[in-house]
Amino acid sequence: MPIPTPRLRGLRLPARARLILLPLLAFLVLAGWSYSSPVGSSPDEDYHLASIWCAAGDRTSLCEETGDPATRAVPSAFAIDPCFARFSTESAACQVGAYDEPRLVESDRGNFLGAYPPVFYATMSILASDDVQTSALAMRMLNAALFVGLMTALAVLLPARHRIMAIGSVLISIVPLGMFLIPSLNPSSWAIVGVAVAWLGLIGHLDTTGRRRWILAGIFALGVLMAAGARADAGVYAVLAIAAALFLRFAPSRAFLVTSILPFAVAILALVATFAAGQLSSAAEGFGGTDSPGNAGPAPTVPGGPAAPPAASNGLGLAITNLLNVPSLWAGVLGFWSLGWFDTPLPAVIAFGGVAVFVAVAFTGLAHVDWRKALVFTGAAVALWFIPTWTLTRGGDQVGSEVQPRYLLPLIVLLAGFALLESRSRTLRLSLAQRWLVGLTLVGTQSLSLYVNLRRYLTGDDVKSVNLDSGLEWWWPGVASPMLLWVLASIAWAALVALLLAAWPRIPSVVPILAPSAQPTSSR
Repeated sequence: MPIPTPRLRGLRLPARARLILLPLLAFLVLAGWSYSSPVGSSPDEDYHLASIWCAAGDRTSLCEETGDPATRAVPSAFAIDPCFARFSTESAACQVGAYDEPRLVESDRGNFLGAYPPVFYATMSILASDDVQTSALAMRMLNAALFVGLMTALAVLLPARHRIMAIGSVLISIVPLGMFLIPSLNPSSWAIVGVAVAWLGLIGHLDTTGRRRWILAGIFALGVLMAAGARADAGVYAVLAIAAALFLRFAPSRAFLVTSILPFAVAILALVATFAAGQLSSAAEGFGGTDSPGNAGPAPTVPGGPAAPPAASNGLGLAITNLLNVPSLWAGVLGFWSLGWFDTPLPAVIAFGGVAVFVAVAFTGLAHVDWRKALVFTGAAVALWFIPTWTLTRGGDQVGSEVQPRYLLPLIVLLAGFALLESRSRTLRLSLAQRWLVGLTLVGTQSLSLYVNLRRYLTGDDVKSVNLDSGLEWWWPGVASPMLLWVLASIAWAALVALLLAAWPRIPSVVPILAPSAQPTSSR
């Protein structure tokens, strides 16, 4: 009998219905996360708000020049940390009315000297207005829509054998930190989306032909622009993704040489943009325990115990200590570290489930590797270990301060993509039990993370009522109740995961992808 090739078949829904339903469900989930926290809740959002409002230059009542290139006159609420930041028992009620204050004050807390790349801030500034809360929600929705739209386009355009890798690598990497950051005003939103899209768009461009190939090239270029235009480190990750894709598909031929011109040129432009920002040099030299631009400040509280104090030296002992503790940063992506300003601790079961799913699925994807896949996967793993170790040790810091899990999240998505990439004409298969165990875990960790995030801002996490609507201290005016929002977002995520898993190829092992002419016809 022929061995079926993998296709996302869905729950017997027409293709057009799936194309509408799946993106809609994904957007509903991210919209739920958009409303789950107030303005100012993402790390360093005071810095990023001022940078966005000032990105378009001098605008009366929004941002005005002061005569000092290092400062601007910004809304008074942008000049200080949110009143609830770093206090998990403090609800967002303390900031009610803060963003309605029209007074501008001078502040040096913003991207006024070009520490960050300007593209993210300039794009978001289009939606800036005197109504800060409405503008912030519109920006969050825009970022959610960009992510959903680009991933939908990739799912449609990529070769069938890459769709499991594309969707699976994102699904196992973004709960909970990515779900919190993608629909946010933090440049890490575009860093995550841009690096993932750049990698997937380029591998699709190299593996397709015709018009589809050039559409994927455009998506790839847009992904690199988003990454390099948001964070300097994301620009470096995008270049690493380009190098990995070209290495994986290298062939000693004129056709490959011609095909590689575009990604090579885009990589050069990304490096130029990356080195033009001051952020990369700060990381390379180490933060040194300073409150660098965009740094959230004190070391976070992590479930594994109190954060380590700043180290006294940067010798071999510090390097070894950091080397041994860097995996806590990886686990921080999957729930081991707190959300927000490190003031929203998550139950340990979230980190346990997130790490288990990531390791299990990635490990299964490595059941079949060739030497090229082995090298790019190893290279990404080494980068995940070396980059934070170097940065922390260079600055005399220990894991638990300065370097945050969100800095590594784009590289985590890449690592998952390399693990799940088809190899030797073979693609990932999970048994029925494995698929649904992964699915139930993803549904549970996402739903619980969203619930905890809502509770923290509605009343502070010292309130233990199960009903999110009970004893509200803060909520968005005119928006459905928090409990209803949580239920709808949880159902949408469960339906999304169920549809994707039901569409997963049903053969319970890793099997070869055979061209029709190579498939066996019969046997006696």
